[in-house]
Formats: sequence, C-alpha cells, structure tokens
Amino acid sequence: MTEGARPADALPGFLAAGACTLIWGANYSMAKRLLLEVDPLAVAWVRAASGMLFFGILLLARTGWRSLLPGLRRAAPLGFLGIFANQILFLSGLKRTSAAHSAIMIALLPVFVLLLSALERFEPVSLSKVAGILVAFAGVSVIAFERGVDFYGSYTRGDLLTLAGVMAFAAYTVFGKPALRDLGPLRLTGLAFLTGGAGIVLVAFPAAVREDWRAVSSTAAWCLAGVVVLSTIVAYILYYFALSRIDPSKVGAMMYLQPVVAAVIAYFIAGETFSAPFLLGGGMVLSGVVLTERG
Repeated sequence: MTEGARPADALPGFLAAGACTLIWGANYSMAKRLLLEVDPLAVAWVRAASGMLFFGILLLARTGWRSLLPGLRRAAPLGFLGIFANQILFLSGLKRTSAAHSAIMIALLPVFVLLLSALERFEPVSLSKVAGILVAFAGVSVIAFERGVDFYGSYTRGDLLTLAGVMAFAAYTVFGKPALRDLGPLRLTGLAFLTGGAGIVLVAFPAAVREDWRAVSSTAAWCLAGVVVLSTIVAYILYYFALSRIDPSKVGAMMYLQPVVAAVIAYFIAGETFSAPFLLGGGMVLSGVVLTERG
C-alpha cells in the first residue's frame, strides 16, 4: 500500500478500485447499446465536452488559469494520443464489434506499453515478458479469426480500430511518463482532456449537430448519462482516490478483472454469447498480459 497507509486506510482504496473496475467493465455494454442509436462521433462530442467542463473547473479551482497555459502546451501531444485518438477509435471500433471483443483488445494495453518502452529503451525486456507478448498476441489471433479470415468483416474492422486506439493510449502512457512525474496523474489527465477534448469537440461537432437527439430512446439516453457521468467522471475520481490509498500495482491488478466484468455484463445484460475460440483466446490474452506484467 502507499507509504504510511494503515490496513484500515487501504480498505476504501480497494473498494474504490473495485467500483472503478465495475463501472469501466459496464461501460462497454452501455456504450454498445448507445451506439445502436447514436453516431460514435456524436457520443465522443458529448463525452469530450463533459470531460472538458469537469476537468476545466477542477483545474481552475486547484491551480488558477495562469498556471494552466504552460501545462496545456506540454499536454497537447499527449491529449491527441490519449483522448482524441483513443476515444474516437474506441467508439468507432465498439460500434463494429462486440463489447466482450472490445474489452479483450483493450486488455492488451500493458503489452503495447512494454513494446513501446522497449523500442524507446525505457525498459528492459526479459524472456518471460517476450513469452507473455507472444501468448497475448496468439490469443488475439484466435479471437480475430474465430469467424474466419475476413479483413473486411465488421468484427475484424472493429477489433482493428480498437487495437489502434489501444496503441494510441499506450503511446500516451509511455511518452507521458516525464509529464506524469512532473504534473501528477490528476493534473495531467485534466490537461490532456482539455487539449484532446478540444480536438474532439471541433472534429465531432458536425456529427453532434446532425444527430436527432429527440429521437433517442430513454434507454439510450440513460446509457449516454452512464458513459458521461459514471465512466468519464466518477470512475476517474474513484481511480485516483484508489491510487492515493493503495499501491498502483494493486490498482492495476484489479484492472485485470475489467474484461471479465465486461464479458459477464455483456452476457447477462446485452445477451452476447461466447464461442469456444473467444474463451480460449481471451484466456490466452489475459494470461499473456499477466505474464508480461510480472516478468
């Protein structure tokens, strides 16, 4: 646990991390249901605008507007990768694939972080980490080709878009390490939301205007509220609260449960079914990720 924290102090941290895992796991099914009615770019616009409003108010209250400008300049490239590219690719991919597929693809994030770190010589690569990478990518291949080799199929395109979003966030994670050290996780995330979110607001504005919001069903509207309020705001608050109470490695370990939570919710709520290749490939991906992280 974090330095000086007592076991009693750690319990709220574990509860917060568990709640965060549950929210982000449910986000796949909420967003998938929402995308049945609403354009992905319109959803991205609402989420980005809400995130900018929340984090903008938070940063202004904590630091004042004068200290924002240097941070915004530094965070702009990271905001492009971690917010702009990641959010648009994630939502566009999820529209074309299943919630469970999307969750498994996103579970590969630590693998891509390791690969980029190794390429930049930020982190040595051991034999066990190489084995983990190979196992994880073998699992992805099993999942990707469960319907046959069809690079023009909807699921394949959705999985590839999701993987591109994961790679963008991996680049944000690796290249943002110096800024994370200097600014701290909460401030860097807020600044990235302001810069990357501004790009989404500009690019996705036509889609948001074209969207017939009055025709959106109450179910989709509740899903939109969940994606914005729970996944974009509440989950981040819980995440950083957990980091303040327990070790980051323990928070990360609980995040491994996110694909499992997403798959269970998708099964019971969205009615998604899982084939034997998906279960085999998903198990290989999670095993490879754990091996990569522990190696």
